[in-house]
Amino acid sequence: MKHYIRKRWNDYWTKKSWFSKISDLIFVLFIIAMLIPASRKAIRITASRILASSPKSIADDKQLSLAASTYDWLVYDMDGKAVPLSNFRGQAIFLNFWATWCAPCIAEMPDIQELYDQFGEHAAFLLVSDEDPARIHNFMKNRGFDMPVYIRRGGVPADFASGSIPVTFVISPDGQIIIRKTGVAKWNSNKMQELMRELIAQTVFQP
Repeated sequence: MKHYIRKRWNDYWTKKSWFSKISDLIFVLFIIAMLIPASRKAIRITASRILASSPKSIADDKQLSLAASTYDWLVYDMDGKAVPLSNFRGQAIFLNFWATWCAPCIAEMPDIQELYDQFGEHAAFLLVSDEDPARIHNFMKNRGFDMPVYIRRGGVPADFASGSIPVTFVISPDGQIIIRKTGVAKWNSNKMQELMRELIAQTVFQP
């Protein structure tokens, strides 16, 4: 057995190119890293960011309007104050459901932050989670994010129903769901920036 292993090892080193050897080493290190929980999460975040693409808008004839009752839905700010979705009626709304333990959620947050930095003064951004506020506060602080975060208690309106996170809705000022994206996306793409400008230009100020 030792002779066989030694022969295979010698064959490997003499017949394999350096490129193949390096590729094999990277693969082995990847497998080892995937066995470590902390490394596994970091790899998933990095891979998700690499694979993310710009979200697609829903075709005009397939867009749905929010039900009137959906605007009665309450979320809670980090101080525990109830905030109805109707507070943002007439504005472009970027609504994202996420969690601190969700690798794809974390992967897309830098892009969401960049989009918020550009358009947060003129559009409503709501990042909604059902986790403990203290946990969320620490997560946001440690990663340098300052997007508006809200807590949900209980279910969500049927218009926002989804079996997984992250899921994101981009809603026009007149209540049309322009984008419904499940999974990680590249939110600060040129295409998305242009869409935000178009929606913000349609802003309807409530009396």
